[in-house]
Amino acid sequence: MTKIIAANWKMNNTFDETDEWLDVFFKGYATNYDQCKKVEMLLCPPAILLDYIDSELMEDGFQFLETVIKKEGRTIEAVSAEEINKIVVEGRNLKLCGQDCHFEDSGSFTGDVSAGMLKKVGCEYVIIGHSERRGNHQESNEIVAKKISAALKQGLTPILCVGESKEIRDAGKHLHFVYQQIMQSIPTDVKIEKLILAYEPIWSIGTGAVPTNEQIAEMSKLIKKIFAEKFSGKVSQHFILYGGSVTSQNSAEILKISGIDGLLVGKASLDAAEFLKISLS
Repeated sequence: MTKIIAANWKMNNTFDETDEWLDVFFKGYATNYDQCKKVEMLLCPPAILLDYIDSELMEDGFQFLETVIKKEGRTIEAVSAEEINKIVVEGRNLKLCGQDCHFEDSGSFTGDVSAGMLKKVGCEYVIIGHSERRGNHQESNEIVAKKISAALKQGLTPILCVGESKEIRDAGKHLHFVYQQIMQSIPTDVKIEKLILAYEPIWSIGTGAVPTNEQIAEMSKLIKKIFAEKFSGKVSQHFILYGGSVTSQNSAEILKISGIDGLLVGKASLDAAEFLKISLS
């Protein structure tokens, strides 16, 4: 299975910093092309940067196309539209992902963006229900479920975030808490082709404290069981990511844990070289 590594920039990076990041990333990707193409890498920048990054990725894609056809001794006129699309769009080395979306298509929601808007600027994925949204914006499981429905309607793949606080973990209620989050956050009235679930214990995010392999495995086992027993036939594909103080020092070990299909990287993803190291773990 192809592993999924997502870079969540949160509210960071200017346009100049984005240029620097992409420059390092493109060079590193080209150097490690054979390894990188085996990994699905997602970039989740602030909404204001999405359209700009989409344009940069498109430009990089056309440069790669030119390299390919030159190597094969062909001209651009000899390349079909389908092949151009496959190389430039489908084959891009970074998939764009929104950090959030509203559950309505449009309306009087100052500061929000809709799933349709994300789709139009090149997004294929969207993070929904991150603990910082749940905590800072009082997003309930019900709201999260509505957002997932909106994302699916626009053809976006949702990345549903779940995870417990230190208090809940210390009380031994973490499994029940995450179970309730999943059951209440996934809409049951729609067929879901692909859903990514990111387990991010709140007590680990940005703190440097990482759960033990046994704790992560325990949670991934629960999540697999939930999908097998409760969402069989409703969700065609599901993937489990781990997030919370991920670095290139611990990424390889985490990826070896049973049931973990990838990583949702926060602070470490602001460094393009570090993100590539994590992706190639």
